[in-house]
Amino acid sequence: MLLTVVIVLLLPDWAGTGAPRPLWVLATPAILGLLGVTFALKSGHLWWAAASALWGFVLLQILIITVTLISGP
Repeated sequence: MLLTVVIVLLLPDWAGTGAPRPLWVLATPAILGLLGVTFALKSGHLWWAAASALWGFVLLQILIITVTLISGP
């Protein structure tokens, strides 16, 4: 979950170069969430599976809202 936070913080263009990020970088939080779900379900932790699935999705939504509010549409 911490790795997902770090990757989400790397998504914005902090330098202002305007270069788009590769597609794999944008998909990484979702992939990490699915991996977390898989490992949690294998060990029988249903709540951790739900938290991991929501974590990647929620972090991306928070990032989108924050960037929109700071830099405008």
